[in-house]
Amino acid sequence: MSERLIDGDIVKTEDGFIFYVFGYEHPEDRYITYLKYVPERFKSLFKIEFLPWVWRLEEEIYVRPVNLYSPENIQEIVRVFNERFPKYVYECPYNSKVLISVPRDMVRYTFKPGEAFSRLMSKTNRLPVENVAVEWIKLISSEADVDLKSFGIHGSLCLGMTSEKPDVDVVIYGGLNFRKVRNTVSKLVSKGIIKYMYENEFDKFRKNKLSYKGFKVVFNAVRKPDEIRDFYGAYRRMPIKTVKFRCMVESAEESFFRPAIYSISEYRAVNEESRLPPEMRPREVVVMDSTYRGLAYEGDLLEVQGLLEREVSTSSNVEKYRVVVGSGRPGEYVQVRKLY
Repeated sequence: MSERLIDGDIVKTEDGFIFYVFGYEHPEDRYITYLKYVPERFKSLFKIEFLPWVWRLEEEIYVRPVNLYSPENIQEIVRVFNERFPKYVYECPYNSKVLISVPRDMVRYTFKPGEAFSRLMSKTNRLPVENVAVEWIKLISSEADVDLKSFGIHGSLCLGMTSEKPDVDVVIYGGLNFRKVRNTVSKLVSKGIIKYMYENEFDKFRKNKLSYKGFKVVFNAVRKPDEIRDFYGAYRRMPIKTVKFRCMVESAEESFFRPAIYSISEYRAVNEESRLPPEMRPREVVVMDSTYRGLAYEGDLLEVQGLLEREVSTSSNVEKYRVVVGSGRPGEYVQVRKLY
């Protein structure tokens, strides 16, 4: 199967697993993914905590892990796949790590958020949550002057699943469009038309989770094709060590995508083990764990613990350094320390 998929597109495999495509760098024969929904018939294989409710798709019942990104869950998923479904485990030669992936010849169905929203718009007998999704997107599209074609629907609505606790998971294609939507949402909140929802401390920074007409609405950004800057195999990345440091955010322009990228300066080690010579000090924090996506803005001070990586261009041999949060190692985090 040669179809090009990008971050947030969804695949259902021959085994019934449902994966979300992660990021934009994928080998020719497979997609780098993370596991989102597990057929209930396989639930007992995984020694992880699942949410207490279920989803239904066609004749299959699905469950979902409570925590999608914890190192412990990732290790457990790799263990199960290694033992029972080894085709989903990929030892990546460019990233020097084991990744969860889906071989393209094992994809049974693909689901794209933009196409899902188009189908939902033309649907006549919509469910209440579907009506709210269409209404909210039309409202934001009009107020923010963002074309409806720049929106998509993620999650269970994209898949056509039914659930006890449905919500509205919205995609905005393009960084500029996302920023326009975020600013518009802020204005509508100030007018009392919609309300922010804070389920944890991170929501207060991200401000992308809302309550609207009795449903939770979450919106996130996906790159447009002309915003995809790297391709698989462009770099070789080698792990060095865990570092803990503070830094200043120079640019958060790409922090709303996945992976989220913060351009940084003023590296300051927190402990002796994290001291680095000038040439090894990272200029980017790359966040794989969506918990820390879109938290900070230009001028914010961050405290970070993550994996220092050496990144070498395969075309020019130019090297640079970055820190990855969500590498699979325990204890990694991003904390925002506001200066104003």
